Amino acid sequence: MTLPNGYCGAPVQTDYEYANPCLDCRFFITTGDFLQQHRQQRQETSELITQAEDAGLARVAEKNRRTLGKIISALEGTAENQIVVGGQVEDVDAAG
Repeated sequence: MTLPNGYCGAPVQTDYEYANPCLDCRFFITTGDFLQQHRQQRQETSELITQAEDAGLARVAEKNRRTLGKIISALEGTAENQIVVGGQVEDVDAAG
């Protein structure tokens, strides 16, 4: 399934309880082509965290801090023949 910032490789019947579990998911696949979308999402998430903290919603703020920075760092370090799968950099041939 195509996502705005990568691809979902999870089985079709998979059901998630979280609003956006993708960044932590071992089935999430992304490439440098989506780096700008991840940076935009990081900015929007940063604003959401600030709003949640201002409203006293510590759990919401914490849930939104988790892995976006990790994905961006991984993408910034990828070569043209590499992708990020489940937060780990892999060669395109190895991921297939």
